[in-house]
Amino acid sequence: MLAPGRPQVLYLTAVDQLAGAARLSRETRIVVGVLARDFDLSLAIAGPIDHQGLQKLRDHFASVRAAGGFPASSADQPAVAGLRGLAKARLGTDIVNARLQAAIQRRADAFEAVVVDDLLATPYLPARQNGPVYYLAHRSESKAQSSTWWHWLRQREQRGLSQCEKGALQSVSAVFAKPEVAGELLARGLSFRQLNPSFSQFRPEIVLGEPTTWGGTYQRVGYAGYLGDDRNLASLEWLLREVWTSGQRTLAGIELHLVGTAPPSPLRELAAANNNVYLHSGGRQLLRDLGCRAVIEPLMFEQHVDTKLINAMSQGLPVITSQEGFRRAHAELGEGVLATAGPEQMSMTVHQLMNDESLWQLHASAATRTAALQLADFEVAHDLRRALLRVSEGR
Repeated sequence: MLAPGRPQVLYLTAVDQLAGAARLSRETRIVVGVLARDFDLSLAIAGPIDHQGLQKLRDHFASVRAAGGFPASSADQPAVAGLRGLAKARLGTDIVNARLQAAIQRRADAFEAVVVDDLLATPYLPARQNGPVYYLAHRSESKAQSSTWWHWLRQREQRGLSQCEKGALQSVSAVFAKPEVAGELLARGLSFRQLNPSFSQFRPEIVLGEPTTWGGTYQRVGYAGYLGDDRNLASLEWLLREVWTSGQRTLAGIELHLVGTAPPSPLRELAAANNNVYLHSGGRQLLRDLGCRAVIEPLMFEQHVDTKLINAMSQGLPVITSQEGFRRAHAELGEGVLATAGPEQMSMTVHQLMNDESLWQLHASAATRTAALQLADFEVAHDLRRALLRVSEGR
């Protein structure tokens, strides 16, 4: 169900045949999951997708419209020459569906902005737009010579594809991309001014930092977050009251370190009531500097839970959360996150991770792999989210 009053955004993408039942790539699912928290997304999908596939997407992303898979009609036209080889290889057809185009055009005036994240979705851009068009480049199509479909393209088609990609990138308001993709696009003539401004700042900590070892940690569990957010504070207060204070018999000898800025008085008072809870000012990196053995993210009330969990895993440490929070996640988080059913199980999980090196290593390694794979995707998604929020605020 769509929430009234939220900004309307059109999101154009294409089916990923390698994604199986999900029908959308992992990167697209991450971005849609992030944007769906703040915007009413209308997802238009190029390529073969049936009603069941569309319904799965609607069920997974509760606030998202999803359209695609329209039957062929006499109004259908082939894609431009430069896209035909790519479209046949990836979608099984080079035909642009006129019914999907018409469905998009009928609602074009309602959208404050348009996002397109696949070159094969560009034929579905509405003829008129009321706001900016942002291109989210998950890859450089003309660079992806090692992809399974590339050998089907003849040399002339390669040149045509490169020209199509360059034209699409130059025609939009801004381009968003991870650093390695941005570098490829710049090498192919994209203007630096068109790139999302923070792309060069993406430095996933897990890639640069030394791996955390059991011997480099202590019986400490850490939390890092913005303490000026009411939902963050409500979750922390729940953690202190329901888990930490009540579970002292299980948690004896284990320290809880809360990292943030300007904690309000109620939180300071709750922390002071326990002699093993410590408050610090600083950033997320401080958790590793303190020698924390695990990260805790109760997530009882917050939004953007996927991002919080990925950021927590970026320290290369196991992450403990609640099942309530974990159920609201859209991303594939793997074994780096341990979701607990209630306060007692949460305190027991903390105790186990503090004392079982094999268990700790299993989940720490999983957290490292997941963060290394997905952190940059979440960074780009939030950069795009901030740009869309600025559009909405400027209206």
